[in-house]
Amino acid sequence: MGAENKVERLRLRVRLMYEAAARIGVHLDVRRTAQDIVDVVVPALGKLATVDLYEAVSTGEDAEGVSPPPQGTIARFAVCGDLPEGMITAGERVPSLSIGAYDAALTAGNVVVIEDAWEFITSRHSIEPARQMVPDRVSRGIVAPLFARGRLLGVVIVWQDRARGLRPDDVEILQEIALRGALAVDNARRYMREHATAVGLQRMLLPRGTTDTDAAETAAIYRPACEGAGVGGAWFDVIPLSSARIGLVVGEAFGRGLAATATMGRVRAAMLTLAHLDLEPDELLTHVDDLVRRLGGEAEPGADPVGARCVYAVYDPVTSRCVLADAGHHAPVLVAPSREPTLVELPPGPPLGEGRTPFETAEVELEPSSVLVFHGSGFLDRQGDSASASLGRLRRSIARRCRAGRSLADVCREVVKDTAPEGESTDVVLLCARTRSISAADTVRWVFPARAEAVPEIRRLVTEQLAVWRLDEEAFATELVISELAGNAVRYGGESMTVRLIRGKDLLVCEVGDGRSTQPRIRRARSTDEGGRGLFLVSQVTERWGCRFGPDGKTIWAEQRLDRTHESVRA
Repeated sequence: MGAENKVERLRLRVRLMYEAAARIGVHLDVRRTAQDIVDVVVPALGKLATVDLYEAVSTGEDAEGVSPPPQGTIARFAVCGDLPEGMITAGERVPSLSIGAYDAALTAGNVVVIEDAWEFITSRHSIEPARQMVPDRVSRGIVAPLFARGRLLGVVIVWQDRARGLRPDDVEILQEIALRGALAVDNARRYMREHATAVGLQRMLLPRGTTDTDAAETAAIYRPACEGAGVGGAWFDVIPLSSARIGLVVGEAFGRGLAATATMGRVRAAMLTLAHLDLEPDELLTHVDDLVRRLGGEAEPGADPVGARCVYAVYDPVTSRCVLADAGHHAPVLVAPSREPTLVELPPGPPLGEGRTPFETAEVELEPSSVLVFHGSGFLDRQGDSASASLGRLRRSIARRCRAGRSLADVCREVVKDTAPEGESTDVVLLCARTRSISAADTVRWVFPARAEAVPEIRRLVTEQLAVWRLDEEAFATELVISELAGNAVRYGGESMTVRLIRGKDLLVCEVGDGRSTQPRIRRARSTDEGGRGLFLVSQVTERWGCRFGPDGKTIWAEQRLDRTHESVRA
């Protein structure tokens, strides 16, 4: 080789090494990394190049083994060059990586040159498999193992025309590129495994996507950030509360990866627990803020900040009132029937964990079939767009998609498709709730003096009301429940008590309120005790029961599951 050719080859080598350093390993995706490898070597080293890997690598699992011959399912992950018709292409399985006497060299990390590839393959397989594996009868194959951290992940094969002489540094260049490519593939494999773990954990910690209650029909969608960006801590929740009410939550924990997922899970669990205590939204967020600050204090020095943003709403279908509180999150979009979408005006609050200022609430009255759309930052944090432009795009999509009678699940999918396409670097979470109201015909309310003489009258009125509602079969259990709740109010309450019945589509709610704050509790009654079994009996004949406190005292409630649905008069 002349001096001029040596200079040209040196320039080629430097260029290929520079290109390999600039391209290979940029993406934490196995398939894109494999494609980058073949794109670097073609056409500089050959007319065609392929990357074949164990299929387990694409899912983040460990390669099957390193001892010759390698075992496991092999697939073609990348192709660059003129691929003849009938040859195995990207996405298809490859018969075997084993090439006989060369297996030991490959598993040792050495490059193998097969001068007459067609003759070599046909000596081991029939003609038809050979056509799938070799581009033509005059091909030379240079096979470089993708060997990283003691594991053989696959091979990169460069095909040359044998009329082109094998240059002395072809093997060396391919080996250097393969070494870099193997590390990049293994890094992508490891990341994909961690990403899959975080996504799997995140999805396990989230509720199901749709609910259907007396208060609202809801649908939600969660999509993790694209691979390479790290899973965030976004979540949503629809919490059934007492008296047919629901709590609605959308939030995002700070950070990415498993730490953010863990924070999200702890915050969601705390909000679920506190919501079932029937705390007001601002009071609930105050307690969660205290918890998050404690979690931040327990974190290791130098760790990422622990915190979260969320908005929490409680909707009451009896009054059609919705109370909301914000903790540094985005206000929901309200779509009232036959109106353009508007943002709900919320008093701004600090993110959870900062504890700087108290939280405040906003109250709005919602018409039946109004839709509240809660969304995360994934719709606004888009490169090249301002937050106002992204919000405008979101509102236009909601106005176009959120029409009366449409499935909310379809609305969620289409809004996400319109405004947050695949490949975004942040989690996407969307929660839509179409509200309902319980009409006056489905509720009754009485006020009685808190005296024992009032209990028989309460039972009589309740029985008559159940007959009006055609729920006579529930009379026995309901009389037992209302007698116990009223008896508690007589014994431990104030001067008067309020009784309310709410009929839902499959639930009957009984409530008794009084002016005291004494907390009722189930206790184990001994065989010689004359009382103490009332709340135990209530718990046996009802779906669930509880107690909530307000400015005028407490309300004990119980829910009975109806055996049949009924035609309810609704607004």
